[in-house]
Amino acid sequence: MAEQPVPRPLPSQEKEVHLSDYLNVLLRRWKIAAIVFALVFAGVATYTFVAQPVYEASSTLEIGGKKKDNLLDEIKAGGEGSLQTEIEKLRSRSLAEQVVRRLNLQWQITDYSSGLDVRLLQFNFNGDFPQLRIELTGPSAFRLLDHAGRAVASGQSGQLVGVGKESLQIEIAAGKPGDFLVLEQQPVDTIVDGLLSALTVAEVGKMTNVVRVAYRSTDPERARDVVNLLVEGYMSLNVAQRTAEAGKAVDFITSQLEGVKSRLDRSEQELQEYKVQTGRVTLGPEGNTLLQKVVTVEQQKADLALKRQRLDLAIEELSRALRSNGSFTPPTIEGVPQIAELAGKLAELEAERKAMLNDYTPAHPAVIKIQSDIHRVQDAMLSTYRTVRQELALGEADLGKTLAGFEAQMGEIPAAELELAKRMRVNQVNSELYTFLLQKQQEASIAEASTLSAATVIDKALTPLKPVKPNKPKNLALGLVLGIMLGVGLVFLLDYMDQSIKTSDDVRDRLGLTVLGIIPRIPFADEDATLPVKRLVTSLSSRSPVVESFRALRTNINFITARESHKVILITSSLPDEGKSTVSGNLAAVLAQTGARVLLVGCDLRRPSLYAMLGQSYEPGLTNLLVEGNQSAVRKLANPPLDFLPAGRIPPNPAEILASSRMKKFLDMARERYDYVILDAPPVLPVTDAQVLAPLCDLVLVVLEPCRVPERAAQQMVESLYAVDARISGVILNDKSGRGFKYYGSYNYYGNKYYRGYYGESMDDARETPVVSAVRRVWEKLNS
Repeated sequence: MAEQPVPRPLPSQEKEVHLSDYLNVLLRRWKIAAIVFALVFAGVATYTFVAQPVYEASSTLEIGGKKKDNLLDEIKAGGEGSLQTEIEKLRSRSLAEQVVRRLNLQWQITDYSSGLDVRLLQFNFNGDFPQLRIELTGPSAFRLLDHAGRAVASGQSGQLVGVGKESLQIEIAAGKPGDFLVLEQQPVDTIVDGLLSALTVAEVGKMTNVVRVAYRSTDPERARDVVNLLVEGYMSLNVAQRTAEAGKAVDFITSQLEGVKSRLDRSEQELQEYKVQTGRVTLGPEGNTLLQKVVTVEQQKADLALKRQRLDLAIEELSRALRSNGSFTPPTIEGVPQIAELAGKLAELEAERKAMLNDYTPAHPAVIKIQSDIHRVQDAMLSTYRTVRQELALGEADLGKTLAGFEAQMGEIPAAELELAKRMRVNQVNSELYTFLLQKQQEASIAEASTLSAATVIDKALTPLKPVKPNKPKNLALGLVLGIMLGVGLVFLLDYMDQSIKTSDDVRDRLGLTVLGIIPRIPFADEDATLPVKRLVTSLSSRSPVVESFRALRTNINFITARESHKVILITSSLPDEGKSTVSGNLAAVLAQTGARVLLVGCDLRRPSLYAMLGQSYEPGLTNLLVEGNQSAVRKLANPPLDFLPAGRIPPNPAEILASSRMKKFLDMARERYDYVILDAPPVLPVTDAQVLAPLCDLVLVVLEPCRVPERAAQQMVESLYAVDARISGVILNDKSGRGFKYYGSYNYYGNKYYRGYYGESMDDARETPVVSAVRRVWEKLNS
């Protein structure tokens, strides 16, 4: 026999992808998609209805300062920072810690008796008690024990009980003597972190100066109290800061007033003495005009001098803070926005340092790093202050030059009038400055006495009635969408990763072979294990699609054998349990129905099954014939009308028996006596029996189960057969499980509407419910 080359897969042609292709993928694996969807949706729904509800309470504030249009606002130590600075203050750990301690959130219930119902009306314990135990001694009486089990107090329900500076008030709703409640003090830092993580502070809109403070908790009353106490603490802090700023401003103005007052008294006395001595009381028109100009410039110069002096104080305080690692409250300078930005950073860093010092020493690396960041911001502020002071000094120098020009002009008036003008100028400048400072001192004193917060509460936090989480409609909608997406995605992923042989196109493109027949699932497959005879086509209706598919296979084989005298046909498969024995027996049956002389030989000497399908005993058989010469091994059957040679006793050396000369001689004799000799051989990949028999046969037919055999395994099977010069005539797709129908069912003649329409309903169709039948007809209509 001439050597045949190993077939190569045909070049795949680019096929147009149709919408029905995607729908077919979903229909083939709809159960997987449904299971994934059900699991995801059920999980989301379970979480949504089981999760503890979370409530959100919120308050709105208007935070905004008036424009600085007077000396007090310019020189006071601090001033109102930017909105972002105020937001950072609301988020600060110091305020959060105040709230935790005021609400005693650091005390957590760690153990309690079942059936005990106690309400804490008042609980103020911030001392050195790591643990407290409330134990009932009667229906409405209790005692309080410390962590060592010592009784520290006792009381009645609703009665305020004091322990030193600490106090406790509880209401007993239900319980019996001996019931207890254990409270343990948790690290404040951990509770503060949890509070800040659930806190939201943000501006409402843009450039509105309206800030929303919100807090989420599983306890609606706690959410309300946290927000209100946080806002209250911020307002108190704001008032305290502004009061301190006003006090510093008063002190600064008072110190300036003392010097100006002494200069004013001295200048007035000198002016009066000069008027008495000279008798000159007023200036002329020219001198009076020039005097007013000089006084105006002198006042501007004095204003700059006051600002410079305030900057000198700020520079001195900041330098001292840098040397001593102390804190510093920066003054706000008009026209220098960098100071407000740096002040916000400094306030945030100071708050972090203060919080860290509650748990760490100043030598801790984290504290040292924060202190280094504070120094860096303070250095930047010091540099800014010095730059502004230099600009003020330059302004004073420019005004000094202007005054020098005015003084030169005053030199042109008479000497007596010039001396009077100088004295009047000094007196008037001191008088204007004294009046100005006196007015500001009164304003600062009033501001100090009646300081108000720069923030206004628009809405206080109320007890929330509805939870914000979980959002049931939103969660269920997301679960629905996510379940569909994951289900569909997994279906397409599995389809993409599935490399098994499924259709005739796969056989042609990947193996380079022809499909001779497609065998649909044989009815009563569930009964095959107990009634193997049901797998024979002779037990089915003559109009059954299974019977017709074997008739079509018979026709294709007749077409091949009609051109050449090929009688010995080997039927094998890649893997076990692909239905090769079922195909062998049924093919022999339909060939025998034409009147041909057919011999069916069971050559699977390892796991024989043909004898059971035909209702025969397994002995005597092929091994008995070849080894013992037992001629009675060949049996004549009436239904189906063929000769049958079972495998016989299972030998220890099956491959050697099949490769023997007696086997070759037996096949030669069978060729002469029969029109067709069908050999049911073992699968190719597990054993070599099929490769031993293939060169002795005229045709080799390969049975492939769709959706089961991997592409690489099928290719290896084909290569193994061609390696022994086997002549592979084609492939039989045996859909024994019914999974392949999802792939070829839409265009296979024996599984589609055309066959049913011509021959009537199949056995499977007869068992369809009306709903399934209606869905099938709609789907066929869409694909027609």
